Amino acid sequence: MPRDHLYYSCDSHFVEAPEVFAGLEAEFGERAPLIVQDPPGREGIYVVFPHMQTPIAVGRFGIAGARLDLPETQERMKHGWEQINPGVRDPAARLEEQLQDGIVGEVMYPSINMLAFSHPDREVVQAIFERHNDWVADYQSHAPERLIGAACLPLPDVAESIAEMHRMIGKGMRAFAIPCTAPPDLPYSDAHYEPFWSAAEDAGVPLSLHIFCGAEWGMSLPAHWNEVSAYALALAGVAWSAETLITSGVFARHPKLQVVFAEWETGWVAHWLERLDHAAYRVRGQCSPDMTEEPSHYFRQNCFVTFEDDAIGIRTRDLIGVDRMLWGNDYPHHDSIWPNSMPVLDRLMEGVPDAEERLMTWDGVVRLYGIDEAKVRASLPG
Repeated sequence: MPRDHLYYSCDSHFVEAPEVFAGLEAEFGERAPLIVQDPPGREGIYVVFPHMQTPIAVGRFGIAGARLDLPETQERMKHGWEQINPGVRDPAARLEEQLQDGIVGEVMYPSINMLAFSHPDREVVQAIFERHNDWVADYQSHAPERLIGAACLPLPDVAESIAEMHRMIGKGMRAFAIPCTAPPDLPYSDAHYEPFWSAAEDAGVPLSLHIFCGAEWGMSLPAHWNEVSAYALALAGVAWSAETLITSGVFARHPKLQVVFAEWETGWVAHWLERLDHAAYRVRGQCSPDMTEEPSHYFRQNCFVTFEDDAIGIRTRDLIGVDRMLWGNDYPHHDSIWPNSMPVLDRLMEGVPDAEERLMTWDGVVRLYGIDEAKVRASLPG
């Protein structure tokens, strides 16, 4: 594959520093997430959210390039922040790790705080996200064209979310994460959210619905599903969110609103769009009268989807819309393709025209987030 353009990951992650959580216990007591050394039955450093039964191993989030099935990796994970990849904590080192992978920038989402979206205590969530967002703004300020952090917004609290969005725009943020699935009793079709969609459209900032960031833990998937079902069929959650935003007329009323469905892969999208168009034809009365076009029209007008190593999505890109597809390497999570993104892309993009490959790996993300290519190039060594 020719290397005549730059490459940008549109789905990477932070691992939030301990200071994001410092002081929460003093303020909220047992309502707050806690950093725990060696919780019952486990070794290592964990974060424990009060609404979850299972502690979260910090070290697991920052070991890209290591194999989970090796004893040395399991040992390394016990040390939490101490032994994760250097760039997870140090933005200067992160820039070097980008170059090691053949890329020049990343849009970055939460790791630990993916779980905060489902915390039922809204006062605590707002405090977590304010701390998280301030830390992210500071981290990305080291190289704002190459480090684009997503601020987390506390929907379904509309007023707080609008205020936090504008606060973080003032700090240079240009990506914003909202729950990938809304509460079942307050879906995204509800008029409750209308002021928020208007505010995001007016601000011109993309919204992201990232996997595992549901307003309910489990992303509103059926409770009787086991973990295999949940992992294999997690896309059902975001398909519901996307369908709701489309058929309730949100995108028809807000044609400039841009939404990214992050880390759901893309192989399912073409068939889903075909079925969605058919469903709307069968039960048109269940769709908003504002929706005057087929559902697939609004997907290609308002939506983006990210992929990591999804060959099926590439094969069906003409049905999805090449300009709707954005590549990401998922760094620094354990299932990331870092530091092998270029060989993976060579395989995925075999036979893909250069202009289409560039659209998915560079041009699309540059347009969506307003990245200054000249500044990126000026920051590169040599």
